[in-house]
Amino acid sequence: MGRSGALGEEGGTGRKTKGLGSLLEQVGGWGRFQMVHLATLFVPFAFVGTHGFLQNFTASTPDHRCRSAAALGDRCLRPRANATNETEACSEGWVYNLTTVQTTIVTEWDLVCSLKSLPRVAQSVYMAGVFLGAIVFGGLADRLGRRTIFLWCLLQVASLSTGAALAPSFSIYCVCRCFCGSGMSGVVLNGLGLVLEWTPPSHRTAVSGLLSFVLSLGQLNLALLAFGLRHWRHLQLAAGAPFALCFLCGWWLPESVRWLAVRGRLSEALRSLKLVSWINRVPVAGGQLSLEMLESHYSQEEAAGAPGASTLDLFRTREMLAVLACIMGIWFSASLAFFSLALDLQRFPGEDPYLVQVVLGVIDLPFRLLLPNLANYLGRKLTLASCLLLGGGLVLGAIPVPAELGRLHMGLVVLSKGFMSASLSSIVLLASEVFPTSLRMTGMGITNMVGHMGGVMAPLILLAGPTLPLLPPVLFGTTVLAASCLVLFLPETRGAPLPDTLEQAQSQVRRCWSRLLRKPRRGARPLQTKL
Repeated sequence: MGRSGALGEEGGTGRKTKGLGSLLEQVGGWGRFQMVHLATLFVPFAFVGTHGFLQNFTASTPDHRCRSAAALGDRCLRPRANATNETEACSEGWVYNLTTVQTTIVTEWDLVCSLKSLPRVAQSVYMAGVFLGAIVFGGLADRLGRRTIFLWCLLQVASLSTGAALAPSFSIYCVCRCFCGSGMSGVVLNGLGLVLEWTPPSHRTAVSGLLSFVLSLGQLNLALLAFGLRHWRHLQLAAGAPFALCFLCGWWLPESVRWLAVRGRLSEALRSLKLVSWINRVPVAGGQLSLEMLESHYSQEEAAGAPGASTLDLFRTREMLAVLACIMGIWFSASLAFFSLALDLQRFPGEDPYLVQVVLGVIDLPFRLLLPNLANYLGRKLTLASCLLLGGGLVLGAIPVPAELGRLHMGLVVLSKGFMSASLSSIVLLASEVFPTSLRMTGMGITNMVGHMGGVMAPLILLAGPTLPLLPPVLFGTTVLAASCLVLFLPETRGAPLPDTLEQAQSQVRRCWSRLLRKPRRGARPLQTKL
């Protein structure tokens, strides 16, 4: 009973046929529901970056000295008893300069001297949680639904952020931060997937760009919260409160109609569509909807087969394996450079850390505001490649700048971070459009997981900075430039439909490779959508 046909506006072939895209247009297209749905995500998304860079302040290291070495003023040594010029390690604790903060995890647990690497380790532990959450919650979302996992992750972030704020020891703090990070992955992946699957194709790029812009606000929120809350526990607690609020207010959100249809749950999809038509003030369209109409738009055989899709399906064909590898490489390199630039406020000695945080946060906003228009005008691939090349080039270009030109160096670093931020937004948009609906969250979860390995490694590589100052920037810059070459092998998704099956996703990739080789593939057929 399966039917093939282009999706009109979605398919780009000019023939209008039935599909879920046409049903979304029938119940209002882009209307009040989509706008309220999007606004509901603004609150948690605006604090994702706050958690990611929270340790810029909760784990900052103030000036300090040995408690018993007032005269010597050494950070890690004190005069040895009954000796003239000999010193020994501090054994009575440290005195901290608390003019800019009340307390941090460093001052509370004395993470200095021999323990000075532990704050970086704690940041890597958080990013490791983000890494694990991407694959766990991406796969679960394709099985249990976007809405269910999204709400669970909101509750997890709120609970574990509170747990970190109340942690009695550094080890418990790290455990809470790790699981908080895993929940954060689920919030971003499933929030983005839920919104995009309810969004008509003509608004997809703008919605993705707007959410990326809201994500950037997290760094500004961090600067404001940190300026007002100088105690690290208060700051940690405040960063988790918005997720609890959104959990309480987010129960009205309907499940993705695409996911329900792909899973064969057409009666639930019908209820969701009628709810959307009522919110969008097109009750006539809602009244015309029926289960039979929905079945005519979506083949029962396809619905019955889709739930059997497994993660391994993404690795069984060369097309999807290549897409996975390319997106992983790009996401990893962009995350590596982005987090290295955003987490190292101490690279600008003498500058106000709150002001630096504001500057690093503000620079992302114009880049992410311009990204939707660029992605629509230039295409996803050209926009992504340009951001990677410019961002990586500026990272390397800042290396020879002498220390006395500190402001010039800071300017290059800030611009580079803006381009890397735009690169991350571009790869998220491309990844959300290239995987099939039956495995979209799984594919995004896998690539996001590998991508966030860059965030895990960035703080650890920065530890080598004092010993090998050239290693971090050279490594970050060259990795990004190399990753820009991988963009060639990805399909252009501007104006294309969201593929619902593996066959459709593979067809997109094959057409891309045929054009790349300048040799049309025999028997190639336009992208077909069985909706």
